[in-house]
Amino acid sequence: MLKRLLGWLSSRPIDRSLRAKVTIGIAIPLIVILGSFGAVEYSRYRSDLLRHLSTMASYNGQLIVGTLQHAMQTSNFDDVQSMLDMIGRNENFRIVYLLDKTGTVIFAPNKEGIGTRLDNSNPSCRPCHDLVAAERPSGIVVNSEDGEHVFRTMQPIKNGPECSSCHDPQEPVIGLLLTDIYTAPFEASLSADLRGNLIWAILMILITLIVVNLAISYLVITPVVKVTKALGSFGSGKRNIRLLGERADEIGKLESDFNGMVQQIQTEESEKLALAKDLRHQTTRQQELLKGLITAQEDERKRVARELHDELGQSLSGLALHLEAAQQFVETDPDRALDQLSRTREMIDTTSQQMYELILALRPSVLDDLGLAVALRALAKRVLPVDRFVFTMDSSQLTERLEASIETALYRIFQEAMSNIVRHSAANHVNITLAQRERVFEGEINDNGKGIDLEASNIETDNPRGLGILGMQERVAQVGGTLEIRSKPGEGTLILIRIPLGENEHE
Repeated sequence: MLKRLLGWLSSRPIDRSLRAKVTIGIAIPLIVILGSFGAVEYSRYRSDLLRHLSTMASYNGQLIVGTLQHAMQTSNFDDVQSMLDMIGRNENFRIVYLLDKTGTVIFAPNKEGIGTRLDNSNPSCRPCHDLVAAERPSGIVVNSEDGEHVFRTMQPIKNGPECSSCHDPQEPVIGLLLTDIYTAPFEASLSADLRGNLIWAILMILITLIVVNLAISYLVITPVVKVTKALGSFGSGKRNIRLLGERADEIGKLESDFNGMVQQIQTEESEKLALAKDLRHQTTRQQELLKGLITAQEDERKRVARELHDELGQSLSGLALHLEAAQQFVETDPDRALDQLSRTREMIDTTSQQMYELILALRPSVLDDLGLAVALRALAKRVLPVDRFVFTMDSSQLTERLEASIETALYRIFQEAMSNIVRHSAANHVNITLAQRERVFEGEINDNGKGIDLEASNIETDNPRGLGILGMQERVAQVGGTLEIRSKPGEGTLILIRIPLGENEHE
C-alpha cells in the first residue's frame, strides 16, 4: 500500500518539488507510525476501559443484590418489585431480571417478561456458558439480541440460614440477578475522546511538519536550490557564478566541487579560445606562406625563363652565328675563321658559367656532395659581396653529416636569412655558427645591421622580411625544430635554430 502510494506520488507534478518530497517523506512515516501507535493504544485503552466498566457493572449487581437481600429474606416481594421498578427507570439498564434456579424470570421492572425462561443456548449467553462454572466471569461485554453492546453481570443469590424457611438448605444458590447495562454512553464518550485525540494528533503532525520543514528548508533545501539555480544559470551560459562553499557537510562539498568545476571549465574554455585563435593565426600564416610560395615559385619560373631566353638563348644564337661565319671563312680567309672560332669558345665558356649559376640557384650540387658547411660557404661567397660584407663561419663542432632533408631545410633557411640581410639589414658583418651538441643541431646567423623592433612591428605581415621569416619558421617546423629571433633596433639581428636529431642522422 505504501509502495503504491509512493509510486502514485512520483508520477504526479509534485515529483518535481524537492520540498514537497521531503514533506511527504516526513508526513507519511509520521502518520503511519502515530496512526499505528494511536490505534494500538486506543484498542488497549478501550479494552481496559470496558473491562473496568464491566467490573463496575458487576459491583452494581452486587449492590443491587445486597439491597434486595433484606426484602427477599423477609419475603417482602412488594419491596423487591418496587426496587426493580426504580432501577428499571434508569435508561442505561436494558434488563434487570431475578431468575430462579431454572432460569425463569420471577421479578423484572414493571413485571415485564416475568415467567419467561431464558435459554442459555442463546448466542449472547455462550461466551460465559462455554466456560466451566469456576472460570465464568461475574461481568462481560456481549452483543444483545437487538445488536447492542451491553455490560452483562450475573450475580448468584446464595442460600443462607435465613432462607431455609423457603428453600432447601442443601442448595448453595437459590437464584440469579441478571443485568444488562448499555455500553453506548461509554462508547460515545470514548469516541469523543478519540476525536479529540485525533484533532490533537493532526495538529501535532502539522506543527511537526511545519517545524521540520522550516529546519530542513534552512539546512538542506535552500542550499540545494541555490546549487540547482547555479547549475541552471551555468548551463544557460553564465560562467562567472560562484557559491560560498563554507559548509562542512555534503552540500558544502557539492558547492566546492561546483566552484572547482566552474573554474576548470572556464580554464578549459580560455585554453580552447586561445587554441582556436592560435589555430586561426596559424591558418592565416599558412595561407600567406602558400600564397608567397606560389608567387615565389612563379617569380622563379619567370626568372629562369627570362635568363634562359635573354642570356642562354642569345648566347646560343650568337654561337650559331659565329660558327656559321667561321664555316664561311674556312676556305676563303682561314685567319678570320680562327678568330671566329676563338670568339665562339669564349662564348661557350660564358654560356657554361651562366648554366652553372642557374643550376646552383635551383639546387646546389655541393650540398649533396660535400655537406652543409661547404654549401653555405659557397652560398655566402655568391650572395654576400666582399666589398660590402665580412663573412665568418664556425663549423668546427659539426662533425657529422645530417639527414638530407634537414640539410636541405637548413640550407634554404640560411639562404633566406642571407637574402634578408642583403636587402634589409644595412649590415657589413655576417657570422654563421654550426654545431651539434648531444644529438641536437644548433645553428646561428647574426648580423650587425639596424635590427628589428619585435614589439612594435609584426614581422609576419608588416615587415618586408615577414614572408621570408614565415617560410623559415615553417621549414624548421617540418623537421621538428624551433627558430628564435632576437633583435633590437640598432643592435643587429640573431636567428637561433635548434633541431633534435635521431640516433643515426649522419649519412
